Amino acid sequence: MWRLNPKSTLHFRHWGNEWVVFDVGSGHTHEMDTISAVTLMHCESGWVHLNEISQGVAKDLDLPVSMVSSERLLPFLNQFASLGLLENLAE
Repeated sequence: MWRLNPKSTLHFRHWGNEWVVFDVGSGHTHEMDTISAVTLMHCESGWVHLNEISQGVAKDLDLPVSMVSSERLLPFLNQFASLGLLENLAE
């Protein structure tokens, strides 16, 4: 399960497929693509399972679930955790 770090408050901006996310908690700005940004957005409301994130991203972006499978999203989630944006509760 994943969630936004409680110390983070995120502000998203995008231009086409390019996204920037400003984290008020750390003062850092992060650049990412659409799938990464939408993946991060799905963690903002509280603890969420990886498969729920995958299904939500697929629905929001009108993509087949295979394009945003759990295995494809896990590297994004791990990177966000290493940046301090997300917390992971072992499933």
